[in-house]
Amino acid sequence: MTANFTLNKTLEAMEIYTSKAIANKAAQMSDVMNLSFGEPEFGPPEFLQPLIEQQGLNWEVFMYSVKGYEQPKGSPMLRQAIANWYQQHYGLTIDPEREIMVTHGGVEAINLAIQCTTQEHQGVIVCHPSYMLYERVVTALNRKPVTLNRPLGEAEYHSALESVQQNTALQQAGVMIVNSPENPSGYMLNAQDWDAVAEFTQQHGIWLIHDEVYDVMAYAERHQPALRHPELRENTIMINSFSKKFGLPGLRIGWMVANEQVINMAAKLHDYFYLGVNKQYEQIATLILREPRMNVWLNEVVVKLKTRMERAINMLNSARGYQWTRQPRGAMFLFPDVSALYARLPVRWQKCSYTIGECVAEYLLHEKGVAVVPGYVYGENSANHIRIVLCTTDEVFDRALHQLTH
Repeated sequence: MTANFTLNKTLEAMEIYTSKAIANKAAQMSDVMNLSFGEPEFGPPEFLQPLIEQQGLNWEVFMYSVKGYEQPKGSPMLRQAIANWYQQHYGLTIDPEREIMVTHGGVEAINLAIQCTTQEHQGVIVCHPSYMLYERVVTALNRKPVTLNRPLGEAEYHSALESVQQNTALQQAGVMIVNSPENPSGYMLNAQDWDAVAEFTQQHGIWLIHDEVYDVMAYAERHQPALRHPELRENTIMINSFSKKFGLPGLRIGWMVANEQVINMAAKLHDYFYLGVNKQYEQIATLILREPRMNVWLNEVVVKLKTRMERAINMLNSARGYQWTRQPRGAMFLFPDVSALYARLPVRWQKCSYTIGECVAEYLLHEKGVAVVPGYVYGENSANHIRIVLCTTDEVFDRALHQLTH
């Protein structure tokens, strides 16, 4: 008699990573412009080449890197460089030995932060719209996503938290995830938002994870790390990485900043799961953070993204069926409401899927040759939206805008 071998039912029921799936589908189609996947084309800058070749890729560094495991918290040199980053950019004093840990990308940092601050089956507050990974990671870790739907406005978190003060599921959650600047909408928390988040999390004993991987990509106002708020110093875990702002998603180097208790627990868990990050890549990451020319280059990238954003919003206007219910304030995405565009589609495209964003995404892919992500993956309140990335090559972006407007 053959045994019945089963797999993890929770993972079996989960959707695959949507933007990657769309990007892979687009890659198999001829002449499709991919505006679905956030792989920045702009980095790293060419002036880093001799520095990385001489000090990051030489034989001595290679042998040092491959002949031993990294310590749990990561390279002391890189942690010092990260501490310097926060001091120089945000005036924050962070202890590199006790309050910083290097991780296998920002995703591992989020994973560790959730596990360190919650129990199995406990709630994790995920604000919609939000990065699609959050709810999937929470579910995979056997925690429960608790949705906080944000209304449109100037202080969305303040309004949302004010309207759900008596929500038991929110009050009993272990941690709240905030992404600012935000993927997919480009929203950034303002002072009123941060006050509301601080009051709510402090009142109910809830940890805060601030995913700030797009920190330098701020258009309308200066980015504010959660740790700058005087009431969030003890319960905040900040997540960052080299993937987006430096255009190095394959480097897989990220970090987390938190109090010593959290960092020690995360380092212990990191040891059991990973044993250590790539030491040679840490060396390269350190060189990048220490390079003084990077600040000018980062500013140039932000200007380029902002220019693209403004140009796209001007061209993808209401006359063409695009509504900008949230004006992007940061990050590298556009998130228009496409209900009006949907209403103009041929009937066969209107009936091709369950949500408006999915129908429009399918239409744009097959009729216009432009790959975008349907909004439903970022939350039910975003089902009428699509996400468009700003970080492609000039050629792809220009051709895509031409297709979307003709």
